[in-house]
Amino acid sequence: MQKAMKLNPIKFLSLFIFSYTIFPFIILCFYNVPLGDDFWYADNFRTNGFWQTQLKFYQEWSGRYIASAAISTLNPISFGYFNLSFIHPLVLISGFAFALNQLLKNCVTFFKLPINSSLLFCLLFFFYFNYVPDFGETFYWMAGAYTYQLPIVFCLVYLNALLNLFKSDTNFSIIKNQLIALFSLFVIVGCNEVIVVYVNFINVLVLLYLFYTKNYFNRFTLLFVFTLAISVFMITAPGNFGRESMFQKTDFHFLKSSLNALSRSVFVIGFWFASLFILLLNLKGVATYQDYNFNFLERFSITKKKIVIAGILFLIGILFIGFFPSIYTTKWIPQRAYTPIFFVFMLFSAVFIFMTIAKIEMLTRINYTISNYSISIILLPLLIVSLSHNSNVMNAYVDLTSGKASSFHHQVLETYEMLHANTKDTVYIKPLQKKPLILPYRWPGDNRLVNGEWEKYFKIKRIEYVNENN
Repeated sequence: MQKAMKLNPIKFLSLFIFSYTIFPFIILCFYNVPLGDDFWYADNFRTNGFWQTQLKFYQEWSGRYIASAAISTLNPISFGYFNLSFIHPLVLISGFAFALNQLLKNCVTFFKLPINSSLLFCLLFFFYFNYVPDFGETFYWMAGAYTYQLPIVFCLVYLNALLNLFKSDTNFSIIKNQLIALFSLFVIVGCNEVIVVYVNFINVLVLLYLFYTKNYFNRFTLLFVFTLAISVFMITAPGNFGRESMFQKTDFHFLKSSLNALSRSVFVIGFWFASLFILLLNLKGVATYQDYNFNFLERFSITKKKIVIAGILFLIGILFIGFFPSIYTTKWIPQRAYTPIFFVFMLFSAVFIFMTIAKIEMLTRINYTISNYSISIILLPLLIVSLSHNSNVMNAYVDLTSGKASSFHHQVLETYEMLHANTKDTVYIKPLQKKPLILPYRWPGDNRLVNGEWEKYFKIKRIEYVNENN
């Protein structure tokens, strides 16, 4: 009974953080609607069928074979359904939560970490949901969700399979985790170019560790070779070069792109790292992390100062290799493309923060003090609510309580029904009445991008946007 009482504070904190974070996003799933490129992919699928559509995209648009297949084939409007757009965000949110929780539980057990895996999961889950750039296009917009969030879910599965391969002692366990890892890699690499860079980087780190420990890596060899092969297949797709040619780079050379990527890396590290550091500083047991995993640092005489400097430079490098490819090839990087960069940064930052707290005495003392259950049960909820102010979590609650989500959902579906039943050559579309903060929206405008996508899908000659004031 006494043991159960001691666990109650952690259970309470974990339940509060998780529920507070996930609740508004789950509800918003049911206000989601198909948008923008969803119609373009659906129209291609209806016109060309599955195989011809995938071949067309690979040859003319991109090598993202999984994203293209998912957006066109698993798209409800490919089959004429406009009210099923709640499915993919609901699956991705649930899948991310499950995969992250499984990986963290496995890590805590495998490395014998003296921390509570449930509370660690809830803190990282909150951090990701609260700060991931453009939550709407990452989870709710199908074209963005299958391109950027789907590989994140499978990256977690892949990391968990890698961890299991290190401790697998039977042929069945080895083969099972190899198959899970291979399938995950197939999905990950087929979604976007940035995640391809990161998954190969992770493989290199694993390979270096295996060489360092003089361990056999027979069970990993197939994974490394497979990753390299499908990465080449994805990157060298004719469609990638075709899409790249659409962007002019006359004065945007290698050095300028490098400086742009570096400046972005330095800028975002301050904001993202500071928030994650504050959260993990409240996690009980982080201060004793050194007793379990960082004795090897002594072999290299790595001082506290060197750890901090090396860690910051490493994190900047992680950000740089994510930003640079998009900036160099297209001169810009949309907010949704930050998602894999943000995810990988979060994982490596968490490890670095653990090391820093464990190695620096002042931070160790602070961690011992504020992670006391009698303090954290009050401090952590206040911190979570404060950090969510003007960020994704609070904006999600605003969308729900202000009626923006409901109004947006009703107006968009009403417009689609009108277009579907229309028999006129020209249709006039009014502005959105209430624009949500989290839910993404694509509406006709002067650039006629959305207009054209709607015209092709609904078989209408001309769709015009009109201002109500006119």
